[in-house]
Amino acid sequence: MKIEKLKKFPFHISHIAILLFMILIPMTLVLSYLNQEIFECVGIAALVCVATLLLSGILILRQIGNEKRSMEEKLRLWAKVFENSGEGILITAKDGTIEDVNAAFTEITVGKQPSILKSDRHDKDFYLNMWHSLFAEGQWRGEIWDRRKNGEVYPKWLSVAAVRDRENVITHFVGVFSDISSVKQSEARLEQLAHYDFLTGLPNRILFYERFTQAIREAEQRNVMAALLFADLDQFKLVNDSLGHRAGDQLLIQVAERLAACVSEEENRKNDTMKTASVSRLGGDEFTVVLTNVSDAARVARAAEKIVSLFQIPFVLEEGEVFISPSIGITLFPEDGREPELLIKNADTAMYHAKELGRNNYQFFSQKLYARASERLTMETKLRNALAENKLFLYYQPKVNLGTGKISGAEALIRWLDEDSRFISPDKFIPVAEETGLIFPLFDGVLEHIRQITPKVREALGRNTFRIAVNLSSRQFQDRNLIQKFGDLILNGIHAGSIETEITEGTVMRDPNESVNMLNALKDMGICSSIDDFGTGYSSLSYLKRFPIEALKIDRSFIKGIPVDTDDMIIVKSIIALGHSMDIRIVAEGAETKEQVDFLLNEDCDEIQGYYFYRPLPEAEFLSVLEKENV
Repeated sequence: MKIEKLKKFPFHISHIAILLFMILIPMTLVLSYLNQEIFECVGIAALVCVATLLLSGILILRQIGNEKRSMEEKLRLWAKVFENSGEGILITAKDGTIEDVNAAFTEITVGKQPSILKSDRHDKDFYLNMWHSLFAEGQWRGEIWDRRKNGEVYPKWLSVAAVRDRENVITHFVGVFSDISSVKQSEARLEQLAHYDFLTGLPNRILFYERFTQAIREAEQRNVMAALLFADLDQFKLVNDSLGHRAGDQLLIQVAERLAACVSEEENRKNDTMKTASVSRLGGDEFTVVLTNVSDAARVARAAEKIVSLFQIPFVLEEGEVFISPSIGITLFPEDGREPELLIKNADTAMYHAKELGRNNYQFFSQKLYARASERLTMETKLRNALAENKLFLYYQPKVNLGTGKISGAEALIRWLDEDSRFISPDKFIPVAEETGLIFPLFDGVLEHIRQITPKVREALGRNTFRIAVNLSSRQFQDRNLIQKFGDLILNGIHAGSIETEITEGTVMRDPNESVNMLNALKDMGICSSIDDFGTGYSSLSYLKRFPIEALKIDRSFIKGIPVDTDDMIIVKSIIALGHSMDIRIVAEGAETKEQVDFLLNEDCDEIQGYYFYRPLPEAEFLSVLEKENV
């Protein structure tokens, strides 16, 4: 009970007693006067006064008793709170000696004898600041690491308040704390989810960017180089499509483990090349390695060679062994740029250059590559606009049957006129279309042109036995919707026998088993297929026998050497003989001279497609030629 309160209440009781005294004494005197007994009047007044004082005393003692019982009840309540609180509570003397603790304190610190054990995670200044705050402000609160009796270090949230006496002198400290280990674990989990890849455990794109930015700043301060190695797995999509995403995930995990182990091994050897390296996964099959403290580009090259060598050993998956290779682009700070965004872009450009050079290698960024990348970006933008504005169209180059001299078919060739009415070579925009995925809407446009011209061709020739061939790129051939697209074309009234597909040798050999399935699916629909640019790839005769194809197109590079290059002539003869032995039609592409045509005619080549007979023609001229053919 507060002393001020005890003093205050009797003061009000005395006021009541005086009030009663002032009322009762006059009343007594009046009554006594009326009875003319003054002595008795005084006696009565005295009795009334004594009675009033006794009553006041009784009321005061009763109030004191009530206050005492209330205080005792409060003390019992606070004692229960002290003992049953889920937070640890300790009371110390001014010098820090523990005077009392509650059960939660004992449970959290795992010790029967109360004591304070430092975690060694805070320096001397931390504790000096805490004590300064306690004596100056009377309180301190914050996160602090402590040690349990069993030696385990744990985090807690601590609030300490100073207790002062009447003279405002600190006598005790009361500390209340809670174990926040679970909170820290949740924070760590959120940190893991936000900054680390859930599949491989490597830093993700966000953390990579933070670390790369920091690496650049440190390199700048120390006047040294930093390097970024941007690695993309070659043909990873093929693993996903053929073996499934589970196998793809297993492969990514193993790649991450090899990269991390490579960096760790080099660090243990104290090799300056990878002494301060950091591996990240940006997403998909893209990985990065950041190297700091780089003295020269040769050391970065050795690091890249080390990474490439990691992939010479097969990856063992549940489905069996898999070989895969990386294409690595390298950019250097400050030589190739000073900002993270530019360096990442440059490394990506160099990586694509590595793919262009055959994959399974590394390439350093250069200004020449930058110019090519800028040109490619410009090409992509123009191509997107051209597709949106329907500025791409088809030319048709007839094929001539050498046996009859008649036009037997044609190849549809995509053409594009820029704003200056200049033709842009397909060799420039088709690779861009493949890389960006624009090849799919482009191909949809080709099929729409085929749908529109086929009835016109039938009308011009007066027959249905005329095929228009369309080229399928690697990405188109792997498109799961390809069969459906041809099916929709047939449902729109186009006869399946009017369509032919041409696939390069390299495309069908990329995954021979899947190619057989796709070619069979096309054949079942009534669409025949031919292998384009034959002789430039590495077709196995055993696979060639399995492919359900109707024609081989001899690559123009062999036709060009006729009749001068005897090697080319021997190759052409061999291909014609091979095709006929397998009952496959042979088409020679690129015949431009009479000598070439005569040679092919003598070797029983079935068809010729080349400038000697026809150049690629716009639709109107093509239909005109067909009408004359019919006449």
